[in-house]
Amino acid sequence: MRRMVLRRRNGADIALLVVVGAWIVVLALILRHRVLVSHDTLSNYAHVWYVNDRLRHGHGVPFRMPVIGHGDAYAFPYGFVPWLSAALLWGLLGPWVVTLWIVLGFIGLVAAMFWALPELRRNRWRATAALANPALVIAPIAGQLPFLWAAAALFLAIGLWRRDRRVFATIACAVAQITHVAVVGPIALTLVALRWRFDRHRKALLVCYAIASIMALPAALIVFASPVYEDAALTTRVSEFFLTYAERGLVVLVPCALAALPSGWQRWIATFAVVAAVSNVVLVGPYDTSFAWRGLVRTPDESIQTVIESTSFETGATYRVLQASDGKVAMYELLRHGARLDSEFFPESLHRRSFVDVTAYSAFLVERRVDFVIAFSAYDRLYKKNEHGLLDELVTRGPDCRDGVVGVSRVNDSKDPWLYRIDRGC
Repeated sequence: MRRMVLRRRNGADIALLVVVGAWIVVLALILRHRVLVSHDTLSNYAHVWYVNDRLRHGHGVPFRMPVIGHGDAYAFPYGFVPWLSAALLWGLLGPWVVTLWIVLGFIGLVAAMFWALPELRRNRWRATAALANPALVIAPIAGQLPFLWAAAALFLAIGLWRRDRRVFATIACAVAQITHVAVVGPIALTLVALRWRFDRHRKALLVCYAIASIMALPAALIVFASPVYEDAALTTRVSEFFLTYAERGLVVLVPCALAALPSGWQRWIATFAVVAAVSNVVLVGPYDTSFAWRGLVRTPDESIQTVIESTSFETGATYRVLQASDGKVAMYELLRHGARLDSEFFPESLHRRSFVDVTAYSAFLVERRVDFVIAFSAYDRLYKKNEHGLLDELVTRGPDCRDGVVGVSRVNDSKDPWLYRIDRGC
């Protein structure tokens, strides 16, 4: 019996050591990038750059960010704490400060998780399972900077509540929701609902949660007013909410469940730890994380420089970018060189769809106040929409706007990307 126990302990030690070693490698690969190109990273770089630019030119902390989202975007639709703090250090560290903040956000999340749930520290299989959680693995490699910081604050709230520090727990819960209310708000509500049945201080729990939620209400209003929300169809909003909640909720709910399992479930916890580790490979396809994993060793695509360095490039003009393979690097570089964007950095706002005809597409371009469209061949191959074809059809109609249809002209001779000028002056 003693030998069996020792083997189990040795197995748990080895498993934990392997997972921790893997995390050290992943974090080191992230830190080597001045600009990490992944699913959600470029939005962070763009917002932090813009806030720093406003501060550097003496305009103070900005509320609006009119250079994206067809002029209607906000500088902080979420992520106030990490984005503002990173912006203050941009002059010292440059874009790498955002990369560093992703890693520090992850480290802070893990530290807060183990502090809030000491049950994980006392059992190596529980610790291994928590660290191998696929939802946790996705967060830093996909560049979910605001979520990482918000989840860290939420774990602080959990730990403070378990230690009867109600005032500080309320503040931490408010900070978590303010940082990413659209995602962490529903997760916090789920935790309160699950905790309420077993908590000795039910009334206090509800009161403190209500206060934290009221404090986060302005952040929620900004999300609802942001183009990334308003530009999306209702069905898209609902589906994206449930998908995001199901994925990121596991970052918090899985370790809480592991901590709550009885000690007699040791074998099941060990099995879950192994399955969780293997799932990071199995779920690459279903979770669509291959792009994020490749980002650890990929350098940014610089093909947009052919447009920026051309005589046709106009600072202050609004560009619509049809791209697919560069993680929105083109949009980020256009911003940094003085352009404006017709959308925010998210699929809901990018409006990747086919249009009924040139009239409908023309109305869309006018509504978005688009001056130029940049089309990459990868966009056509991946999304198979008709927007590029409609641009070519409008080119044959002539460069001048007439009869309510915009004029379109090709302004570069090279392919990939193609650059189109839009005349919407009729």
